[in-house]
Amino acid sequence: MQTHHSLERSAAAPRFAAFVEDVDRLLREEQDEPRIRERGAALLADLVAHDDWLAPRHAEADPARYRQFALHVDPAGRFSVVAFVWGPGQATPVHDHTVWGLIGVLRGAEEAQGYRFVGPGRLVEDGPARRLERGDVGQVSPMVGDVHRVRNAYADRTSISIHVYGGDIGALRRGIYDADGERRDFVSGYTPDPAAPATWPEPPLVGAAEVRRRLLTREEVALLDVREEDEFARGHPLWAANLPLGRLELDAWGRLPRRDTAIVVYGRDGTDDARVAARRLAALGYTQVGLLEGGLAGWRELGGELFIDVNVPSKSFGEWLEARRHTPSLPAEDVQGLIDRGEDLVILDARRFDEYQVMSIPGAISVPGAELVLRVRELAPDPRTRVVVNCAGRTRSLVGAQSLVNAGIPNPVAALRNGTIGWTLAGQALEHGASRRAGPVGEATREAARRDAAAVAKRAGVLRIDAATLARWRADPRRTTYLLDVRTPEEYTTGHLAGFRSAPGGQLVQETDHHAPVRGARLVLVDHDGTPGGGRDAGVRAPMTASWLAQMGWEVALLEAGAAATAPEATGADVPPRPAPPSVASVSPAELHEWLERGAGHVEVLDVTTSANYVRGHVPGAWFVLRSRLADALAALPRAERLVLTCATSVLAWWAARDLQALLDPAAAARVAVLEGGTQAWAAQGLPLAAGEERLASPRIDRYRRPYEGTEVPRQAMQDYLDWEFGLVAQLERDGTHFFEPI
Repeated sequence: MQTHHSLERSAAAPRFAAFVEDVDRLLREEQDEPRIRERGAALLADLVAHDDWLAPRHAEADPARYRQFALHVDPAGRFSVVAFVWGPGQATPVHDHTVWGLIGVLRGAEEAQGYRFVGPGRLVEDGPARRLERGDVGQVSPMVGDVHRVRNAYADRTSISIHVYGGDIGALRRGIYDADGERRDFVSGYTPDPAAPATWPEPPLVGAAEVRRRLLTREEVALLDVREEDEFARGHPLWAANLPLGRLELDAWGRLPRRDTAIVVYGRDGTDDARVAARRLAALGYTQVGLLEGGLAGWRELGGELFIDVNVPSKSFGEWLEARRHTPSLPAEDVQGLIDRGEDLVILDARRFDEYQVMSIPGAISVPGAELVLRVRELAPDPRTRVVVNCAGRTRSLVGAQSLVNAGIPNPVAALRNGTIGWTLAGQALEHGASRRAGPVGEATREAARRDAAAVAKRAGVLRIDAATLARWRADPRRTTYLLDVRTPEEYTTGHLAGFRSAPGGQLVQETDHHAPVRGARLVLVDHDGTPGGGRDAGVRAPMTASWLAQMGWEVALLEAGAAATAPEATGADVPPRPAPPSVASVSPAELHEWLERGAGHVEVLDVTTSANYVRGHVPGAWFVLRSRLADALAALPRAERLVLTCATSVLAWWAARDLQALLDPAAAARVAVLEGGTQAWAAQGLPLAAGEERLASPRIDRYRRPYEGTEVPRQAMQDYLDWEFGLVAQLERDGTHFFEPI
């Protein structure tokens, strides 16, 4: 049995280990929730009756906010044990849990005010608040009352309670409620373990040959490149995923859902980046983290193939697809001729709508890739109408056109060869600011599309699973299972299955390495909202998306609407699970403005947002700084009495502030603060913004400039990009780890 964070060695630690084993045994023996809560409460009461086992670092209060330390998270996600440390008077918002929970008070006391619904969206207090004293145990559950607000019963001392939940509570998407009962999604995360980095064991070295062995045997492995994206794009292994060091805490839990999957990390050659990343991942609860032996240089020395650019698995698959299936395509000049002659033609742009609006083929309609089979019959009802699919380059054009071919669409279909790049290189004008989108789909069209999509998915070997199978997969401690909703973000926000992340189908195929960095993982897709009917347009986008993922070598399954009818539903935008930020002093926008008015030497502002956000607008006088280059930037900044960090919302600034404090002497560290609400809050109060590429204390390498984005890319860069894509098939043959099998 592995614990989420290592416990301090003491004579009392076995008490907690025995408790975890008892809960594990209970969950293997019992399936009935009331019995689980009854027996679990007795176990917890015995644990909190003894105050001799909790590590001191898990008992320290934060004066700014309550803390929740993950003492144990079951690798299969069946339960978690959390220490809540309440500073004087601290309280939660009104919230729910969605799973059963047990609360035992170890020190002090806490009060819980329950709430109940008396109508749609209307909450009222459910009786008086209940006070739990030391040794008391309470329960929550959707079966007995799941909505409450908790606070420290004391205004002058710390209280500590031990909570046990029927799931990984820090990663579950739950709800918080405002005064009128409106629910908003949130993911609580956990407070980072305060153990000093030096207490983490040195991560083991993993050779490039072992990584390659795992890829060839299809064992799970996440090969993480923690450099900035522009550095990553200059060369990396095929299945490496970019997870920049500066964003680890924000992105890891969402992209690496299983805490004991095999992770291999590398960073910049000649730096300690990979080791720092490994320690941060360990602090986030990952237990199987190693360093790529020799780093990227070691990979090269073994003869490993390096690929440039981003989203390479998907782009190389597109080239492999065209080479093996001879996907029909037309050059830009031929398509322009069809337009000029008024031929019966429809052009469908398979990119995201925001990309389409920047630049598009004249007359093209925005139909993101996963929507093509669903909507093409409405847009080209006459089988004689020619259908041309385009993107900015090649991949989404080829995959989109082949989707229609695979689905048996009777129309003549072709990809626009080389997309908008090819159009531009041909000297033909693009359209800007277009807003044409496909309309609603008729029932006959929808049913035909469902039949076609189901047939394609079956040919590709896509599995179909029921709710019981999904539950077994999620409980399997040996495998990572990604749960992905391939509908549009707008549909997802309206209603979705709890636990599923938003991943629009076309972009999931285009950016698979971002959504599923664990190669060898399983993927479960839905295109419905979890209700028995599943939503009007269910049954096309998920099968088509799944068919492509299966052809790319992934184990992928569909969870149909009927199988999920009893699963919990949620609303709201996609919210990645993240740990609670570190505790750092904060400053309001008004107060920071007053400090800046005092002149040079009083305060310097460090903005750790993306470089694109910084250029668009920043606090006047702020410096652009990459968190991963904080030490270098600090050496170049003017001396100041105070240092304030910000980003768009300050969600990243809290983490950067902790790093900055570690670089300073204690007196200077105490004068580090974070701008409350970030630059967005500054602007919302009517305070001025500066713009432009100025005061760059770090290079703009956080994002790779794609040759197919925007309207000001040099023509040679476009041609070089196309030439690179043409060479991907040969690279894949040399690499040999792809398992691409087009149907």
